[in-house]
Amino acid sequence: MKHIFSILLLLTTLTIYSQSIQEFNGKALLTDQFGYYYEIKDNEIKKYINTGQLYYTYSNNVLGVISNVDVTNPYKVVVYFNDFTKIVILDNMLSPASDVVDLTTINQDETSLVCRSYNDAFWYYNFIQFKLTRVNHLLEETNNSGNIATLLGKNIQPNFMVEYNNKVYLNDPKHGILVFDIYGTYLKTIPIYGLEQFQVKEKYIVYVNNSSQIERYDFFTLEKEVYDPEKYQNIQLVRIENKLIYAVDKNHRLIIDKIYK
Repeated sequence: MKHIFSILLLLTTLTIYSQSIQEFNGKALLTDQFGYYYEIKDNEIKKYINTGQLYYTYSNNVLGVISNVDVTNPYKVVVYFNDFTKIVILDNMLSPASDVVDLTTINQDETSLVCRSYNDAFWYYNFIQFKLTRVNHLLEETNNSGNIATLLGKNIQPNFMVEYNNKVYLNDPKHGILVFDIYGTYLKTIPIYGLEQFQVKEKYIVYVNNSSQIERYDFFTLEKEVYDPEKYQNIQLVRIENKLIYAVDKNHRLIIDKIYK
């Protein structure tokens, strides 16, 4: 019995030691494949090591508020400024890596969302035409979805999108997560509602549900599972990377811990 108690005590100590808690003041949280995390707020991006040490900072006072950021390729971070329909590409030190990409040059003034695609291309969403379009690095159109609202018979108003494993995930808080292939062909809608953002990771979609709990949707079983509800409560943002979970609660604390399942 004494031996078992000692093992339990050791495991508890290791769990506590593995956990890290830092202050987080951003509006959005991102992570990359190397385990860095990004705090996005207004016109500023801060990149941190997972121990909480600030690594690099980017800010831009000219292009307005940052609308969305894509760190799928941490060497070519995509930053979109919706106010001026411009894209800035940053390197892994958060320094501008190229000229500003101006979507007005291809008559896409009505772009509300942008994300990275394979081969240095982009997806953008036109909220007037209800259309998802892919352009290559020369801003030449390669694929599009056509009018999604007409196709589905719904007035969609997406607020987030990302490409992962040759699929594009376009989130509409009211209608769910719309899934397209790399050619822009509509495939299905995943019935998860009310989201501001999410992460597609391996066989899961990871997100914060309406009860401020961490939840994941399994692509294979089509089931939803709440992750450790006793431990993670009042959560606002969540990411998973390299067997670590990054969770921001309503007290502006970023909790970084090992994933146990």
